Amino acid sequence: MGSRRRSTLRVLGCALLITLQLAYIKMAAAENFVGAEIANIERLLDAERYADADSKALLLLEQAYQQQKIPADEFLSLGVLFLNTSRFEVSKVVFSAALERYTAKGALSKMALTLLHLATSERHLSNYDSSLAYVHRAMSIAQIERDDTLKARLNLELGTIQQQQGKIEIALEPLKQALGYFRDNNMPSEMSLSLLHIGDLYSTLNQTSLAHTYYRDALESIEKANDSRLLGIIKTRLGALLLKTSSPSQAIQSIESGLKHLDVTKDVGAIAEAKMLLGRAFVEQGDTSKGRKLLQEAMAFAQSSGQLKLMQEGRLALARAYMKEQSFELALAEARTGTIEARKHRDLRDQISFLSLQLNAFVSLGEFKKALDIQSVIQQLREALLDSENKSAIEGLQAEIEVIRQSHTLEKLEESKELALAQAEQEKLQTTLVWSISLAALLFTFLIWSRYKQRQQTIILRREVRQQTLTLQEKNEELQAAYRTLEEVSLRDPLTSLYNRHYLESQLPGEIRRSQFSSNQSTDTNKSKQDLLCLLIDIDHFKRINDDYGHIAGDKVLASFAQVLKHVFRLTDLIIRWGGEEFLVVCRQSNREELPELAERCREMVASTPFDIGLEKPINITCSIGFSLLPPDRKDDFEMAWERTFAVVDYALYAAKLSGRNGWVGVIETLNNNENKRTPIDHKFNFTGSRIATSFNNVASIKWPDNLD
Repeated sequence: MGSRRRSTLRVLGCALLITLQLAYIKMAAAENFVGAEIANIERLLDAERYADADSKALLLLEQAYQQQKIPADEFLSLGVLFLNTSRFEVSKVVFSAALERYTAKGALSKMALTLLHLATSERHLSNYDSSLAYVHRAMSIAQIERDDTLKARLNLELGTIQQQQGKIEIALEPLKQALGYFRDNNMPSEMSLSLLHIGDLYSTLNQTSLAHTYYRDALESIEKANDSRLLGIIKTRLGALLLKTSSPSQAIQSIESGLKHLDVTKDVGAIAEAKMLLGRAFVEQGDTSKGRKLLQEAMAFAQSSGQLKLMQEGRLALARAYMKEQSFELALAEARTGTIEARKHRDLRDQISFLSLQLNAFVSLGEFKKALDIQSVIQQLREALLDSENKSAIEGLQAEIEVIRQSHTLEKLEESKELALAQAEQEKLQTTLVWSISLAALLFTFLIWSRYKQRQQTIILRREVRQQTLTLQEKNEELQAAYRTLEEVSLRDPLTSLYNRHYLESQLPGEIRRSQFSSNQSTDTNKSKQDLLCLLIDIDHFKRINDDYGHIAGDKVLASFAQVLKHVFRLTDLIIRWGGEEFLVVCRQSNREELPELAERCREMVASTPFDIGLEKPINITCSIGFSLLPPDRKDDFEMAWERTFAVVDYALYAAKLSGRNGWVGVIETLNNNENKRTPIDHKFNFTGSRIATSFNNVASIKWPDNLD
């Protein structure tokens, strides 16, 4: 008997070892596959096959969501790869995937680094509000982690964002803080980059001497580090500065020298910016055809990568080239487009530059009334810009004036005091001496007493400081623990522990893009598992429960209802507390044909589950469901897709309630033909046709609402 038991244990042990070995092999194979895919994507980017690289990355993300064991570090490195090749839209999607995984693990340092990369991507796309939000989130983590290097890098990014926003007066402070840290810690590349951006600030203010000084310092700092990319960028910026202050031939020489360094690095974004500057220099030199060709080439890249700032610079240079060629209508068209974009982003400097070009074009065309109107607008913008730039200078001047005024007042008081003392000495010398001796004795006594009290207070303060230090250490530990759960808590409903609308808003854009991309790749939609399904679920007669049993009982029903939904749907599905007694479910990696089955399973589970509300007997409830494919029309963009889908499921839910409740109504898919008879839902949402499913007798028995606000 004993030997048989030992044999059984040996067999079970061997089976366990084999299972663990197979799992390890599977994980290693997954990691090898991801590494090979990333290497393939890098080769496509080097070959400038950007569309193929984008498609590969999105496919890899899709596979990663199916295989949860792929490390987040792989996403981070892939995002950096796209960021360095100026593919900012794709880099955002990849970094968001990495951030989601780091957040789930509670890896604060990696979260902060990913947020910094997201901020850089958004800045290049001129989405400054989003970029600033990412920087502030990362800065909070850096403060908690006490990561001074990360703080300096975030200050550098913050100053760059503010500089590109035109907030010159406040951009200098974070840049100087970053420069100080990088200099103290002997980080030449980062120090050179900080000097470069400070030089850009002074160049924007037309303080060319200061700008040249900072550019030269940046150049000296980076020459020791042998960073070809940064060396090329600095030389092109020096060329841009020379274009303002000296002959175009010197600027061309400097920019072409910078381009040689950049060509080695294959930094397509920096190369496009250098070509833009070189095109401007050729236009200034008089070679407008060669300049226009370079400008149009750089603008095409800026448009493909979504870099609005580079596009605006190109429009400005191209409009000036047209003015030199006396093609005033073409110059006017570019200047108008540039003015509209600058106004959208509240960039006063760009508005003034483009409006000045419009003014010159109208004068050249003889339309003097329009020129006068534009001159008035330019004057208003210049006054607004001057107010913004002089604000800090005025505050500093006021402080200096106040110091001078106070010093004059003190001088007058001093003179009055000396005169009074002299008069008192003349009138009553003896009395003054007596009072002086008394005052000196009193002062000496006061000083001794003050010294004693100060010593006592110092002892007390030291004791309190030690106590406060211990308290702060405890609070800091509590804060770190609380922060780890902050993102999780902020995205969940406290009553049901389900996700809330904020989480849906952060996840849904990426889900819709992935679903649409996968759908376009798949040839057979009936068999694919790439659909997004949307179900809106409402508890029937919930108000009666609150009225009959009280709100505490209603809360218990909501919490239990959430647990039922977790049993019905998968862990990968998004279950959202939408509001009140309404719940929204988004099923990922599903097929549209599963919609009726999912809705019936949910309805039946709710109807057959007793809900305990603290009474002797539990109560029974039912629910009504509206559903749709998300989005009904694959061609819709995200905003249109989500708004339209929610309107469809809300309309279907309302129809289910009118038709008797405890049932479901929904759209499985829309049709591109009108062979079937159109239903009220088709008329309401302008569908050519649709395939409707319902738990009621048939589609004809559905009572559709006449109107739904």
